[in-house]
Amino acid sequence: MNEQDLRNAFQDVVVASSPPPPMDPGTALDQARRARSRRRSSLVGAAVAVLVAGLGVGSAVALNPQLGRQLVAGAGNVLPSSVWGPEWPAGQTDRTAANGPQADRAAKLLEELKGAVPAGYDAPQLRYRDPAYTGDMQRTQGQVTSNRGESPEVWEYMAQTPVRKNGRVGRLLAEVSTPDPSAPADPCALAKSFWGMGGQCRVYDVGGLQVGVVQNNPSGRDQFDRWASYRAKDGSTVTIAQDDAYEGGGYPVLEEPVFTEQQLAELATDPRFRVGG
Repeated sequence: MNEQDLRNAFQDVVVASSPPPPMDPGTALDQARRARSRRRSSLVGAAVAVLVAGLGVGSAVALNPQLGRQLVAGAGNVLPSSVWGPEWPAGQTDRTAANGPQADRAAKLLEELKGAVPAGYDAPQLRYRDPAYTGDMQRTQGQVTSNRGESPEVWEYMAQTPVRKNGRVGRLLAEVSTPDPSAPADPCALAKSFWGMGGQCRVYDVGGLQVGVVQNNPSGRDQFDRWASYRAKDGSTVTIAQDDAYEGGGYPVLEEPVFTEQQLAELATDPRFRVGG
């Protein structure tokens, strides 16, 4: 099964895997030491940043202790680095993480996506009505897209939710990745590569950031009407996609798009969706 197959399978199944096997005590101790070292380095880096910033930041932290905690927490945002088994990260039977920190990142992405739904809509957990589909319509997935031994390690996170207004239901999805050197730098090339669907693309400017927005879907796959894709300077990517219908849901379709194309572009550049800074 290739990466595209995995993405397609996300629409229909929730992959389950067994819990990680017990870790060798020596290995666990070594990992704990490395983690402690990384935390110390992060704290030192945060302290240096505050000192360099000077009195202004120091005064702000003094007046608002919460700001200081946020600075330290931000400095500790370490990108994934997994302990691998013979083929997959430890505890996984394929590319997908069913539990642990990578699954947690995908769950957090869902919460951010639900939080972006505009007034007048809600993002409920619904179940498919079409008998050809089963389970919940609100789903998440975290999967490693790089292979064992490749650097950097690249993880991709997806979250999807129904969006409802006046009893009508559409679909909203976010797909984000950690820094990926293979991701196209051109905004439209990146947007057209989303699930291999292509489409007619236009570049939108969001505060000097360039975002590719595909305005229609000619692939024949009834999944999304439009989507926006952004690649940050560090190589991390964000795609926000929407559809007036939710395939397999069995609900009446929305009367109008949830977001305009400009709004989709703005969401794609929103830091809340970016992994890695």
